Amino acid sequence: MTLAATHINLRDALAVWRRNVAVHLRLWKLNLVAPIIEPVISVLGFGWGIGALVAGKVTGISYLTFAGAGLLGVTVLMRAMFETTYAAYFRMVYQSTYDAILATPVDAESLAFAEILWAITHGLFDTVIIMTVLIVFGAATSPWAILAPLPLLTGATFMAGLSLGITAHVHDIDAFNIYMAMFFSTMYVSGAFFPLDVLPMWLQIPARVLPMTESIELTRALLTGRFLVRHAYEAAYLIISALVACEWAMRSLRRRLVA
Repeated sequence: MTLAATHINLRDALAVWRRNVAVHLRLWKLNLVAPIIEPVISVLGFGWGIGALVAGKVTGISYLTFAGAGLLGVTVLMRAMFETTYAAYFRMVYQSTYDAILATPVDAESLAFAEILWAITHGLFDTVIIMTVLIVFGAATSPWAILAPLPLLTGATFMAGLSLGITAHVHDIDAFNIYMAMFFSTMYVSGAFFPLDVLPMWLQIPARVLPMTESIELTRALLTGRFLVRHAYEAAYLIISALVACEWAMRSLRRRLVA
């Protein structure tokens, strides 16, 4: 059995990606509102609001920096998720965009890869905006912060692949409510807004298995320059998780649209 990734035609995938970019640019003013307003309000709320109630530092860094990294990670992953759930479902079912694309020489694997690539691109837009906000507010304290987009975009790749695979299996849009509930529930045990060490051990173990947790911890390490040995294992785990999720998404979309 060959990998679905070997069937990707980069030229076709880029053509579909450019189509998504063109559609996005038509509404770029509206699409910029949320990524700008949300991080500013959230940084003020978590960093200065809740941060004012936190005595001392959290894991050796200010709560503004700690929560800023969590906010950055959660937001980027959330953007990738929404782009490959509701947005992808509308293109696939209600707008029949996928059917129109597959009527051309573009195959299902290239289409899936293009959708994942677009979700990553959307995540990159948000990364740049939120990183700028964090730098202005002083939450990024290390020169290594310039590399913070790497674990974020790897995490976005995982989230986009997982979400697109789930979308390929969804036949009722209301089914996304369960997936959204799971995402927002796990968000609170991913180390985004408080250290995992305060959780009971039985909850710490599944929390550390979440690729979201790895993405946030690696981002925080780059923002602060505080690295641990486990970060190397987390990076490897995150990359493998992203590759597996993307492979599953490509296979799932082919079964949904072609088989």
